[in-house]
Parts: sequence; C-alpha cells; structure tokens
Amino acid sequence: MKKIFLFLIIMSVYLFSCNVDKNGFETHESGLKYKIVYTENGAKPNIGDVLILRLSYETESGKELFNSADTDRKYLRKLEPPKHTGGSLEDGLALMSVGDSTIFKINAESFLKSSESFSNLPAGVKSQDLIIVKVKLLEILKHEQFDNHLSAKYHQSEEAELELLETYLKNANINLEPTASGMYFIEKHKGSNKKIEQGNIVSVHYTVKLIDGLIIETTYNRAPIKFTFGNDQMIDAWDEGIGMMNEGGQAMLICPSKLAYGAKGTSDIPPYSTLIFEIEIISVQK
Repeated sequence: MKKIFLFLIIMSVYLFSCNVDKNGFETHESGLKYKIVYTENGAKPNIGDVLILRLSYETESGKELFNSADTDRKYLRKLEPPKHTGGSLEDGLALMSVGDSTIFKINAESFLKSSESFSNLPAGVKSQDLIIVKVKLLEILKHEQFDNHLSAKYHQSEEAELELLETYLKNANINLEPTASGMYFIEKHKGSNKKIEQGNIVSVHYTVKLIDGLIIETTYNRAPIKFTFGNDQMIDAWDEGIGMMNEGGQAMLICPSKLAYGAKGTSDIPPYSTLIFEIEIISVQK
C-alpha cells in the first residue's frame, strides 16, 4: 500500500513538472506559456471589464517594443475573448486577478497582428518568434468609472485626440500615410473585383471600438447591416473607406473624430473620439 501511495506521489510530481519548463513557465490549456511572478488573489476580471494595466512587451533578445510606463496616462484595456488560438494575451488576462504580475510568451505574428493590431511586424521580428509580455493588473474599472476617466483624460480637445492617435499609430507600428481627409485605410483582404459604386446596396459586418480599446458595437453577433452607398446615410469615414473596398474585402479604418462624430460625440461615443472600424463587405447589389 505504501509503495502504491509513493508511486502516485512521484507520478503527480512528474506530471506537474512536465507542464513547467526549465524557466518556470507553465502551459495553459489554450497553449499559452505563462509564469506568475506575484499574486495577491484579488478580484478576477470578466469578459467586457475594463482593466488598468502596467504592460510592456519585448523580443526574446530583450528589445523593448512597448512600455505603458512611457506615457503619463493610465493604460486601459478591455478584456475581450481570445483574438487567436494557440495562447493569447486575452487568455492570459483572464487568468489574472487584481494585484497579480505575470509574464507571457506569445507567438509574435498572432500577438502583434491580432491582439495589438499591428499592420506589419517590427523590423527584426519574425512571424514565429516569441514575444515576452509582462503584465501587472492594477485595477478593474466599473463602467461609470471608465466613462469619467475617459471624459477627464482623453476627450477634451482635438489636440488631445491627435496626441493619442499618434501614440496608437506608433505602438501599433502603423507607418502608412493617411488619406487626404486624415483617415488611415489598412486593407486586410482585397476580395473580388466587384467594386462598390454609388447607389449600390451594400451589406456589411463591422466592429467599432474606441482607440482606447473599448468595443462600442459589433454586428458579428447578429445580421450584417445594409445601406445604400453614397446617399449620405453614413459618416464621412465610411463613405470614403467603403468606397475603396470591393465585395468580399476586409479592411481596418482608423477615423479621426472629424470624419465621425466630432466634438459632440453620441450617447455611446465621447467627444473627440478616434474610431477604429473592422469592416467586411458581405455583398454588393445594384
């Protein structure tokens, strides 16, 4: 009996050790490599919560790509479902609780392009490289706290908006020139050769979020919207951006507030809000 008990203990230690590498990183069921540096067993976030984080990430060689400490603003991030398979930042944040400090190893292509919305990988970073992500979860904001924080810090003027946009473009490694209007158009999939013309009935799936990361609305949980293109039914950014797309195409539009809802905003969108649209053209009909 004692031998059986000892055998079970040895096997348990063995199985646990197989899940931890020589540097102390465990493997989550999603495939995410993580190491808990410090934990306080505080409150855990839920999908949709807005988190205040201290976040940085670097290459395995130690080249820093981003550090939230470089700005005087609090770094906010909404906890969303995983943006990709194989172990994502979103999987990692869901594991944490307030006060925790954790390090993740995440595939560069997946992390930078999906979770961080990079249009291109930084120089010297290859798609199969690992990115070392260091996170401390400082606080979970309640909805009303988040609204007050945004109003006080981010949406007072066009000058503050453009400063935030510049930081976003730098962090996301987006170095293309804007259109004449000031919109940034990033094509992700060209689609067919069927162009969109004035008067066409266009069916569109989209997600729109603030540059701070908060998702305002998405159609991916319901039917796509339909509208007549070119009849002033949509904001200026949509008229311009969708006019550059084809049926089946996918693109990201980064739209300063002057092309969207301006200094007034809406009930859901604060004043001077740069909006980020992920758009997919489902169909185009005459």
